[in-house]
Amino acid sequence: MTLCLAWIREAGDNEELVFATDSTLTGGEKWNHGVKLFELPRTDCLICFAGETQRAYPLILNLISTIKHNEDLRNPALDIQEVLYGIVELFNELVDSIFDYPAVVAEAIGGEAKFLFGGWSWKENRFKIWRLYYSSDSKGFIWDEETAVKKSKMRVAIGDPEEEGNNIAQVADNKYRDLIHQLNREDDPLDMEPLTVLVQMCRDATIREVDGAVQIGKVYKSGTVEFFGVMWQSAFGNPTFLGKSYEKHNKPRVRYFDPDTCQIIESEIPKSLVNIEDFNKTEDYAFLLSCYTEEGYFLKQVITDKERIRLVSIFRDYSYGVFIKEATRNLQLETTDMADGQQAFYAEATNEVSTQLETLETTKTDAE
Repeated sequence: MTLCLAWIREAGDNEELVFATDSTLTGGEKWNHGVKLFELPRTDCLICFAGETQRAYPLILNLISTIKHNEDLRNPALDIQEVLYGIVELFNELVDSIFDYPAVVAEAIGGEAKFLFGGWSWKENRFKIWRLYYSSDSKGFIWDEETAVKKSKMRVAIGDPEEEGNNIAQVADNKYRDLIHQLNREDDPLDMEPLTVLVQMCRDATIREVDGAVQIGKVYKSGTVEFFGVMWQSAFGNPTFLGKSYEKHNKPRVRYFDPDTCQIIESEIPKSLVNIEDFNKTEDYAFLLSCYTEEGYFLKQVITDKERIRLVSIFRDYSYGVFIKEATRNLQLETTDMADGQQAFYAEATNEVSTQLETLETTKTDAE
């Protein structure tokens, strides 16, 4: 039981392919920490599944192993369309190898799981998304490519169950249409509205089939992927990553979404830099001025991933430098009324801290 979504999001002048799923696994029990979104040993695509875990996991794990140990499939020069053909061939080979099963389930073998696969096609210079599912008529896996009149409206959902009267994907589609109507965004490109719907359904206790923290990943035109965490069930909750909850001190070092706004939480980047003049003698000063507004020094609404990474690095170094200087000052104050032996010990500690600060500043200068 699950809900998987994929859509093309327009962010300014850029496009990105977004995947999102819930985290619940069922099968005589319920577990809300199941990984459903998978990174493959090539960085231009993602895959997720809906349906029975006992069928999906062996197929996906075999796929990961096959790509990892197959130079042709791992080669980024191989277009994503060719990778799709390889996946279908592998899945059919694996399902055909199943044996010793009850005759009553013969027709269902292979059909217990379905998949969303997508990525960046360098040959066609566009994102592509496919549904992969087992066809009893064809006796094998087949695919449907998702198309749309406008690529900015391309989105696809798969779910479990998907039967008449109880179709999770259809429920999600209806909620999406209601949402964009309420927001008066029927003609606008897709942003994070599908994620908003998924969050709502994961939080809805009456929808047993969709549950647990949301899992999110993106494919970029550069042929790279990025996975995200989510604060769950709100921005004040625990950080989660691929369904698993973490304490804040040991959370994975990824960016995190606020499920209430469906926006990335930039907690490491100050929204306003009132002390920008503290940086006026550094090599970063001009760069900081380019990222913050002239009036009030507020963070500009649109910054690139490259700029964000550099900002995080600048502020981490700055904070650590301030900490070291303060620690040095405190050590010097504490040695004033100490005996000679204690003074010598703390003097050595002070020198060590000062050396750390000098090393930090030297390393930063060399890097620049």
